[in-house]
Amino acid sequence: MRIAIVIPCHNVERLLPEALASVAAQQYRDLELVLVDDGSNDGTAAVMEEWARTHAHVKVLRLAHTGAAHARNAGLKACTADWVQFLDADDTLHPDKISGQVALLAAQPHADVVVGDYEQLLPNGRLIPVEALHDQPWMALIKTRMGTTSANLWRRAAVERAGAWDESLESSQDYDLLFRMLKQVAQVCWDRRVTTTVLKRVTGSISRTDEHANWQRYIALRAHMRDHLREAGPREHATEIAVLDQYLFMAIREVGRHDAGEAALLYERLMPRGFQPEESRAITRRYLHLFNLLGFAGAEHMLHLLKRPNA
Repeated sequence: MRIAIVIPCHNVERLLPEALASVAAQQYRDLELVLVDDGSNDGTAAVMEEWARTHAHVKVLRLAHTGAAHARNAGLKACTADWVQFLDADDTLHPDKISGQVALLAAQPHADVVVGDYEQLLPNGRLIPVEALHDQPWMALIKTRMGTTSANLWRRAAVERAGAWDESLESSQDYDLLFRMLKQVAQVCWDRRVTTTVLKRVTGSISRTDEHANWQRYIALRAHMRDHLREAGPREHATEIAVLDQYLFMAIREVGRHDAGEAALLYERLMPRGFQPEESRAITRRYLHLFNLLGFAGAEHMLHLLKRPNA
């Protein structure tokens, strides 16, 4: 079984060689490689062309800069294999990553995606393992514990059937795709090994605008998840729906850090009548008392006042 490896590349001249070295080190050898230059203006294209000259079964695509999702879709169309390893250019695969996941597929031939555990490489060199919520696809999706782009192995037909990568999204691209696949009853195979290293890049401080937009996308995706589960079976998915309510609440509070008015509107539109937050590290008993007494907007306003230096 041939596996396609699709690598979107934008200004990754320094990082790409390590990703490519991890491809070359794969124990599984029936591979085709599609390198997609997403409008780089550094030496990325030269690295790609040199690799194509010295290795077999390599295609190089050159695109205008339109984002990683568009680059992945272009690579998907250019490859011929039935299974695709999407590899971000700042990530690396352990040598047995693909061979182990292909072996799992031999035992589960009807799977549409292999979800793999992975490790995050922090700027200080520390490695943090990230384990999926195995055998719980909807809860894993809700809690962002269903692998990640590079850790998973994707059946091409299932990705295409779900509409491929949403090129309008700036974040949550992999979980948006996984959601659309689960809606179509995609079968999930779980790889409990850590065989992918995902680099947590330092790109400077995140602007308030970027952070705010990311939370908006997070909320929109999980609201769609909840709508789907309510329609699919509110009793069958009661636990997942309740967890989604809590996650939506916490995300709405994050939006409130930047725009209290928008957060209040989101709360009124999205949260069910009679909703009760659960006590946690972020939801203290004092906050719950304020929430029960003043409601969401009142509690958030009072908390803001209490946090002021002169309060």
